[in-house]
Amino acid sequence: MTLGNRIDSNGARPVRIHQAGAAPGSAPQRSPPSATGGPFISSCGARGRERKATGRKNGRAKDNPTINIMHWNAEGVSNKKEELEHFLYENSINICCIQETHLQEGKPFKIRGYQVFRSDRQGRKKGGVMTLVRNNINASETNRYMEEAEYIEVKITTNDSKMNIVNYYCPNDKMLSLDTIQVPDSGFLIAGDFNSQSQSWGYKTLDRRGEDIESWQDDNNLILVNDPRDPSTFYSRRWHSTTTPDLALCTDDIHKNISRKVDEQLGGSDHRPVLLTISRDSASEHPQHPRWNYKKAKWGLFNIRTNELTRAIETEGRNINNVIKEFNASIIQAAKDSIPRGVRKDYIPYWSDELQKTHDALTRMREEAETNPSQENNIKLQESKAKHLKTKLECKRRGWREKTAGLNMEKDTTKLWKLTRALNEEGNKGQKITLEEEGRTLTGKAAANAFAQAYRGESDTTIPLPLQKEVRTEIRERTERNVQDAMQQNITMAELKNAIKKLKKKKSLGPDNITNEMLQHIGNSALQKLLGIFNLSWRQGQVPQCWKEARMIPVLKKGKNKTKTLSYRPISLTSCVCKTMERIVNQRLQLYLESESIIVPEQAGFRQHRSTEDQTTHLSQVIEDAYQAQKVTLATFIDLQKAFDKVWKDGLLVKLLRSGVKGNMYQWTKSYLHNRKARVLVDGHCGRKVLLRQGVPQGGVLSPTLFILFINDLVPELPKGVQAALYADDLVLWCSEEYATTATYRMQLALEKVAAWAEDWCVTINREKTTATLFTLSAKATPGKLTLGDTPLKFEYQQTYLGVTYDKRMTWKQHIINAEGKARRKLNIMRKLAGSHWGANEKILKTVYQGTVRPHLEYGSSSWATAAKTHQQALDKVQNQALRIITGAMKSTPIQKMEQVTGIPPLSKRRDCKTMVQATKYQCTHDHPMSDRLKKMSSGRLKRSSFALEARALQKKHQTEMPELVEPPSFSLDAPPWEDRQGNLDIQTSVPYLTTKDEQSNVTKKP
Repeated sequence: MTLGNRIDSNGARPVRIHQAGAAPGSAPQRSPPSATGGPFISSCGARGRERKATGRKNGRAKDNPTINIMHWNAEGVSNKKEELEHFLYENSINICCIQETHLQEGKPFKIRGYQVFRSDRQGRKKGGVMTLVRNNINASETNRYMEEAEYIEVKITTNDSKMNIVNYYCPNDKMLSLDTIQVPDSGFLIAGDFNSQSQSWGYKTLDRRGEDIESWQDDNNLILVNDPRDPSTFYSRRWHSTTTPDLALCTDDIHKNISRKVDEQLGGSDHRPVLLTISRDSASEHPQHPRWNYKKAKWGLFNIRTNELTRAIETEGRNINNVIKEFNASIIQAAKDSIPRGVRKDYIPYWSDELQKTHDALTRMREEAETNPSQENNIKLQESKAKHLKTKLECKRRGWREKTAGLNMEKDTTKLWKLTRALNEEGNKGQKITLEEEGRTLTGKAAANAFAQAYRGESDTTIPLPLQKEVRTEIRERTERNVQDAMQQNITMAELKNAIKKLKKKKSLGPDNITNEMLQHIGNSALQKLLGIFNLSWRQGQVPQCWKEARMIPVLKKGKNKTKTLSYRPISLTSCVCKTMERIVNQRLQLYLESESIIVPEQAGFRQHRSTEDQTTHLSQVIEDAYQAQKVTLATFIDLQKAFDKVWKDGLLVKLLRSGVKGNMYQWTKSYLHNRKARVLVDGHCGRKVLLRQGVPQGGVLSPTLFILFINDLVPELPKGVQAALYADDLVLWCSEEYATTATYRMQLALEKVAAWAEDWCVTINREKTTATLFTLSAKATPGKLTLGDTPLKFEYQQTYLGVTYDKRMTWKQHIINAEGKARRKLNIMRKLAGSHWGANEKILKTVYQGTVRPHLEYGSSSWATAAKTHQQALDKVQNQALRIITGAMKSTPIQKMEQVTGIPPLSKRRDCKTMVQATKYQCTHDHPMSDRLKKMSSGRLKRSSFALEARALQKKHQTEMPELVEPPSFSLDAPPWEDRQGNLDIQTSVPYLTTKDEQSNVTKKP
């Protein structure tokens, strides 16, 4: 009995119904009238006789909420028909796309229960494509192409949905012909044998065809269904190797519910069949994930187990995705063997084993006192209670110190409030996210998918096709000549250890579930293996796909509507292992950019020895200098919309090449940017995975450096007389002129240059938020009209730049009012703590003041050093109030006494110190824009001060306390980080900066 007869006898075959076979070259065929309608997915079940209970899979797809699609290169289908029929029925395949059918024209080929749409290669052997569609699905052929590549397109139609499926095959010696395919915005799937190579689908290299496919994918907003970690689909008997030429790409609406599986071999073909399953969204509950308990971790055992489990991992010559998968599994297994984990619903942040013991002792003593009442037991009960309360107080204070040790109190005020309430044993369970969208209420996974769709849209950027082709051509034409060591040399163990040393503890883990604590405790052998993996990734220029996937957590923005998706800021959690390598690559890239002076001096963002206060102080000094010169300063504050999220990746790559970044560093960065994906986690529910088409990776260590390089060529485009200051994407332009009309003319030219630059590099300027201010002491000076494109710019009396509020007369009144308000609101945390029995502690309150309140009182102080003393005193009063909270003193207590008790100096002294520090930094940083201004500064015509004049007066006042020689800050290291460095000991016979013999003698004399 043949295989086909066995299937028929088991009742697996559907009943015989009319077959819509398409003869070669005939007109497109439509499905028979008997095809059923209804919802697309639910109507895709096959109609057939009831299958007998044989212990095998049910051949029917009754009420199946999925559609099963198969694509397969058969390498000749005639001699594999029986195996194909069996596979179709066993797996309830609704649609089957077959390549290389090798069918002859005019020769019929039928599969019972399926419509046949086929296109045979005419006049030549081999080739050909065929699509099989279940008879109960309404289908029609819409397009076919056989000149170079071969494909046939079929439209699937139901009452409420449509989908176009392209069955595609392209031999190695033919052109891809992808531009002949019309891709709709939704409902599109293409699957088949593309015969192309890219790291995105598991190859070690990227060939020209692979690059063309990726470009076509980006141009048409398609998402690759393949995962490079999936098994290979093709085995080469000639080369004894496995690859994956069989691909599937689709639009986002299909990708959100699609899954892919590579099945076992079928019929002896060298290609494995691939199953694509499109399912409906499910709202299943996701349990809370267990957490690692590092307090009880056996790090010695973990060290040993990581060495044992990673010893057998081979790296050379292997696919990086498989290697990192094995490494991750080994680290997780070692963690399971040595680190306890679990979920505690009744978790109390300060509870410890010590406190549990006193609690148990108190419970036992209470039972003893009730069972045997006596004066002695009553005394023991009181002692146990006192001991328990004392231990509880100590544990709460210790818990506060531990929880706040790695907390940025200035930024993480919300976390401080939550911690305070938790330590006070107040109920504070987080509210679940509920969204409202088009009259629907979304929670759980539905909300996660809504967030994913919104964040995906934020990363989309429309790139004009001619511009895209021009840039991609330049990328291909640039060759790698004179590649520097920083871009080629292998990563060293010293670099790896230094990167791991800088990892911060208690950071959220990425999708691979490996934490910084684990990396800091792996054994030497495992560390050596990790170094091998990093160098494999570095040499291949390939970033593992699991490193390019993020888990996003939506966090509500302050004061926003919590039912809207865009009211939440996404926090991306990526692999800690990847961040470790990013840190190494970023250090090399920064070293190259700084040593070659590639980054413009006007940029202060994410650079060593630069800060936001550099830019705010520079702008305030420019305005004051203009006042002294009897000029006006016209400043425009430009808002770049979603600048990081919408960075054009191809544009960034060409700028890397233009900057001289080549070799391994360029290839690795290119892979790092390509095919980034993310899924959103909401209340324990994980949404579908989405492709982030443009933008630098959020939360990436390398992203800030890449962004400042992307925006680096903007400043040189500005016309003469217009200057700029940048902190990442925060841009301000200004020009100082005698007349406002002249300043307006120059600024308009600059705005046209900026608009042209933005158009060239697909950057969006928010014209509504871009505003201008004319800084002048004259009431008669009025600004002219400024436009950005067709939009006239609004003029504001005051502007906020990098957290500092400027008014047109530079009185700083509004800034100090704002700072005072913020600081006073933060005093509420101190009051909350002071009102608790455990928080009424001078040390805790002082820490909170220094971390949350004082930064608002001091931020930008070098910018507003010229503010009136009456304004500055308003800030001093806030500190005085904080001192009273810390010490518990009365209002009549002298301020100096409280400052002495707490060790907190007056704000005026700290402001003076900050001014001198900033001035010294500018003076010894020769490429800083403020350096020349300080050197050329002289007393002006007005009785107004400025930062430069204040700094000069303070340096003169404290001249005897200042060192004679100050070393300028230096970015470069003594030796490149990839070189082995030997320790150098330089013996000095005298102490630097001590000039007189008496001073030297007093310091160096023996006791």
